Amino acid sequence: MNLYAPQTTLTLTELAERWNMTAQQVLLMSSPHPLPMYFYYDGLVFDFGDKWLRASGDTREVQDLESHQQHLSSLDIDLQRQALHKRGQLKLSQWEEELSDAELQRQHAEAERLRKEVTRLSTLLKERSEERQRHVRNGLLRAAPRTLHDIARHGETRFPQFAFLPARPEQPSDRLLVALEDGFPLKPLLTVADLVVAMHDVSAAEAAR
Repeated sequence: MNLYAPQTTLTLTELAERWNMTAQQVLLMSSPHPLPMYFYYDGLVFDFGDKWLRASGDTREVQDLESHQQHLSSLDIDLQRQALHKRGQLKLSQWEEELSDAELQRQHAEAERLRKEVTRLSTLLKERSEERQRHVRNGLLRAAPRTLHDIARHGETRFPQFAFLPARPEQPSDRLLVALEDGFPLKPLLTVADLVVAMHDVSAAEAAR
């Protein structure tokens, strides 16, 4: 799915030449409405507040699943040994006790509960993985002010983990903060060369001047 993005853009370098300025000067321009700047992104995009789908949002569920699987495996082995012992096919070790029928019933009930939990968590985590892949985005994202500030000062910055969705025609003032993950191709840095501006924003800025 493509993000909404301005149809006509200029690179920051092209805009700087158009205005007879340096790219840094354009970035440092101050006004009540700073010129929006965008960069291309191809990867996973999540709402900032979506803790479940974002990276490591499933830490507790993964830990619970592993714990339940280990406990269930141990419990199943114990129950199998108890069953063989009752049939006279196995002698329990000195560290094992023969369980009563009531105790065996409780153990079987616990094993069944764990099996259901393992199934539930496995299904939940599979659905999460599939849902994450539905959040692939390909297009322009609006750079956050801190990102632009760092590029203005140093000419580059670490590739951002957060950005804004571009405003949509039906919601021109909408600026939804999103978290970025697993971008492709992997880019360690964002530079002046990565920034573009929308032609309609350029025209509006020129009209205001």
